[in-house]
Amino acid sequence: MSALEALPLRRWRLDVRYDGTEFSGWAAQRDRRTVQGELELWLGRVLGLPEPPRLVCAGRTDAGVHARGQVVHVDLPPSALPDPASVLRRLRRALPADLAVTSVRPAPEGFDARFAALWRRYCYRISDSESVPDPLRRRDTTAIPRPVDAARLDQAAQTLLGLRDFGAFCKRREGATTVRTLLELSARRGPDTLIEVTVRADAFCHSMVRCLVGALVEVGSGRRTVAWLTGITAAAVRNSEVPVLPAQGLTLEEVGYPGDAGLAERAAASRSLRILPPTPPGDIVTEHYFSGTPTGPEHRRDVTVELFGRTVTVATANGIFAGEGLDRGTAVLLRHVPPPTGSPRILDLGCGWGPIALGLALACPGATVDAVDVNERALTLCRDNAGRLRVAGRVRAVRPDEVGEGTRYDQIWSNPPIRIGKAALHDLLLRWLPRLEPTGVAHLVVGKNLGADTLATWLTTEGFPCTRTGTAKGFRVLAVQPRR
Repeated sequence: MSALEALPLRRWRLDVRYDGTEFSGWAAQRDRRTVQGELELWLGRVLGLPEPPRLVCAGRTDAGVHARGQVVHVDLPPSALPDPASVLRRLRRALPADLAVTSVRPAPEGFDARFAALWRRYCYRISDSESVPDPLRRRDTTAIPRPVDAARLDQAAQTLLGLRDFGAFCKRREGATTVRTLLELSARRGPDTLIEVTVRADAFCHSMVRCLVGALVEVGSGRRTVAWLTGITAAAVRNSEVPVLPAQGLTLEEVGYPGDAGLAERAAASRSLRILPPTPPGDIVTEHYFSGTPTGPEHRRDVTVELFGRTVTVATANGIFAGEGLDRGTAVLLRHVPPPTGSPRILDLGCGWGPIALGLALACPGATVDAVDVNERALTLCRDNAGRLRVAGRVRAVRPDEVGEGTRYDQIWSNPPIRIGKAALHDLLLRWLPRLEPTGVAHLVVGKNLGADTLATWLTTEGFPCTRTGTAKGFRVLAVQPRR
């Protein structure tokens, strides 16, 4: 316990601004200049404290990110800060030119700069080839050397609103969630011809805003489609196709808090792990796993993909998993596991528009495949694609309850829905893996950062011997044997 912590403490709120160009982010780091390190140093000196106080901020900004509305709290002995106005004046004189404290005031009961926040609002500023160059904005604006359609970007942004797993735009951390509630995402071209993208959410993952805007710029500049954006969002796995835009264009503008009476309750709720609800109506990202019929209107498109070395054209749509085409996990599975021979009976668990089922039917003319999904739109697409590729007689797209209780399979193939949660995933696998024939095998592909190794251990513990047969692009390919 530090000398400060041993004394009765009072909490104070500080409002802070900074130009992040010369800072290595907010968080204190040894031998690096950071906002936290600089502010703790000077606050301790101004107050004459025996050691620098510990600061807690609303948003831990990355290196190069700016802030106009950062909020900080600090706990100090009451005698350490008798005159907030005087301390504010002294801080303004002492702090370097790229760091400013604009307000110092007592924090209300229950206030926590980080956990009591309802939302954080960021603005990402872009100068594209149609913007008027402004050298005075070079430190807080990112230059994109091509035209960006702000209206198209804004329209695409609306598809990302709401509660969902933003794993496609975040770097996952063990024990952390990438589920967030995106409250606002909009774009406009201002009078100064810059494009301003406003992003507001309850919280953000590491580099999430820069990845979101990077993906939207791909769509706004015509390089990608909205269907591509929908597809990578649905996969909820970090995608190398999403550019991470430079930090310099990003500014933390504002942090919102509830009224004083709701601060403590909000802080307690924020400390709870965010999870996706089982049936979020209208959320096309999770409907593949939870809804029988997607609520949004269907928009079909043709895509050309490679299945076991065969190039084919198939139909996909929004409202299903991997509506953009062939997702990375399934592509890894099809590359690492050879198709069977003979006349096997196969289960494709979670078929989507049908890449596994169709690929197996094409590669193994003797195979019959049950393509199972809960999403009626996915099942219809799979049936239509089977007819298109002339394998409809050997691919049966069905709901889970349409599979007979006594049906057994020589092989099960699946890119399982990890995002339904551990308990639901375990129930799903325990329902279908016992249907393997005694000499059968299940081939699964699971993201390494989504718990592939943990899942393999659990399967073996449950009596299904599991071995890793391949690793690529952040995915594990698992071979699961029948229960012994």
